Amino acid sequence: MLRSGWIPAALTAALTAVFVVLYGVSAADVAKFSAYLLLVVVVPGTLLWRLLRGGSGLLAADVAAGTALGYALSVLVYLALRAVGLPQLAVVPTLAVLGLFAGVPGLRRHWRGSGERTPWWWSWLLAGFVLVLVAWSGINFFRGHGLDWPGDSTPYPDIPFQQALAGELKNHFPGRIPFVAGEPLHYHYFFHAHLAAASWGTGIELQVLLLRLAVLPMLAALVVLVAVLAKQITGAWWAGPAAVFLTFFAAAPFGRYSTATPLTVLWTSPTQSFGNVVFAGLAYLLILMWRGTPRRTDWALFAVLTLGVAGGKATFLPMLLAALALVAVAELVARRRVGRTTLTAFLIVLALLGVAMVFIFGGSSTGLEINFLGSMYRPGRARLAVLAGAILAWCIAWAGIAGLFWRRRFADRAVLLCLGLGLAGFGAVLLTTQPGASQYYFLMSARPYLALAAVAGLVNLLSTRTRVNQLLAALLVGIMVFSAFSDSELEASTIKAATTQGPRAYPKATHGQIPRGGVEAARWLRDHSSPDDLVATNVHCLMVRGRCDNRSFWVSAYAERRMLVEGWAYAPTWYPLAVKAVPDYHVLPYWKPQVLADNDAVFAHPTKENVARLRQEYGVRWLFVDKRLTPNWADLKEYANLVYDRGDAAVFELPAA
Repeated sequence: MLRSGWIPAALTAALTAVFVVLYGVSAADVAKFSAYLLLVVVVPGTLLWRLLRGGSGLLAADVAAGTALGYALSVLVYLALRAVGLPQLAVVPTLAVLGLFAGVPGLRRHWRGSGERTPWWWSWLLAGFVLVLVAWSGINFFRGHGLDWPGDSTPYPDIPFQQALAGELKNHFPGRIPFVAGEPLHYHYFFHAHLAAASWGTGIELQVLLLRLAVLPMLAALVVLVAVLAKQITGAWWAGPAAVFLTFFAAAPFGRYSTATPLTVLWTSPTQSFGNVVFAGLAYLLILMWRGTPRRTDWALFAVLTLGVAGGKATFLPMLLAALALVAVAELVARRRVGRTTLTAFLIVLALLGVAMVFIFGGSSTGLEINFLGSMYRPGRARLAVLAGAILAWCIAWAGIAGLFWRRRFADRAVLLCLGLGLAGFGAVLLTTQPGASQYYFLMSARPYLALAAVAGLVNLLSTRTRVNQLLAALLVGIMVFSAFSDSELEASTIKAATTQGPRAYPKATHGQIPRGGVEAARWLRDHSSPDDLVATNVHCLMVRGRCDNRSFWVSAYAERRMLVEGWAYAPTWYPLAVKAVPDYHVLPYWKPQVLADNDAVFAHPTKENVARLRQEYGVRWLFVDKRLTPNWADLKEYANLVYDRGDAAVFELPAA
């Protein structure tokens, strides 16, 4: 039994379930989310993957790639039904898929695998990696983000932002920026649509999905997909666990230069985790098509996954275009023509990137701009010196790539794809900047493929078992492992904090961002108002050294309602202003001072005229009050109806105009 891959998979799932229950999730929510994940994402995606691919393959590969497909399809189905006002029915099409595959005799064969087995140690090593990531999620993220007050009082600033977008897509599509009126939603929002769909399908709060459940299966699927890609590229089973290790732990020596390690953002940037999984499924499909003869159904799969990537994370498709261009050039040099598969893939990616730029991103660059070597700026140091150090550090972090130059293994299209993605990631860091240093997400997106290229280099060296090759491979492994562990300060400090302070050391600040009773008040407002109602609030800032940090989103996140103005960071109008204000972009004033003045006048100096202005001119229906910020908040009772008052939060309903 220990040689069966089902045992480590089941054990990993069980331990993960126990783990999230220990961090405050009810067993009922774990059961509901697990059922939703299996019945709406994993199983339908796996069955459709097998159908469109023309048969079954390795079970782990089918399930992981099917999960990537399931994420993309379930989001697209949800957005279509949300647009016509039927979000509750989003689970019906995928459940219908299960019925078809169970009832139609010609489709039943897709429930069976190919019979190909993975080595027992391979399955157990991957299970170990998943459990390491689960444990890391707990000590690095869960322990700082409780589900109840005061443990939820001081979240990482971008977490309420992510939840606010999910709340918007739970109630509207097309969506708008919910925390400041008049701003369109130009963002990679498919992860948020996934949260919205899961919340409709299970009844689980968005907070629980975002802070505990949604990312974990994405991490597991990514681990398996990276390992499967390594086996597909190199033919060696051991390459899979090695590639997974480098994906998450490869680093520059002593952390002197950034290699965009994903451990820091597994949960704080969940769009990256979502994009990683769907893109890994797309890369796996592309390599399979290169290694065989693509079917028409393969191209249908390719288009769906490409669209899922386009709305999942903005970094991937431009990098894929660059990598496909590199493959095309190599094909042209070697064969005097570009392969049909490469050309078709390039054209589909180009077309869907154009569609995404118009309909998802609205032409917005979200502050990304060309700034050659801007990422290399360090006070008091020459940029060329920093550049030289960064390039050397990157070469050390993925030193195994050097092995590709032995007998020209880099001529393989799959390897060239990985190298092209890595070069595109490096190029984006060197050529662009963004106010929040988001250009490093390009490098983070390339990490699995740099890891795959590095492992392919090691396999290439060991393909000729000479003493020199073995010593060189051992040297490259030693360099990468030493470099990874030399940059372990983050991991060491996090583990030390968890052992000394406890694994559930939730914030205890009573004067945090979210007040006592704030979440309950916001949810009351959600349950007693229309999704189209507009809310005004006196909450605008995270106070940092006496300055107003404009990244306040928690009211819109928990109320799932649109605000006249809460915070205003990350809105389309904000980005061009932020580019000019670096490094003070978080304290930019609101660009509509009169709107902010009219909003705040109601709370600071409530009068009949002030309240009427909000109701008649702006269409505000509700007032949400953080009582800590407005000592005279009770004066509003004279002009508005107090409908909720508990803890440090209150809700007023404005009289009809």
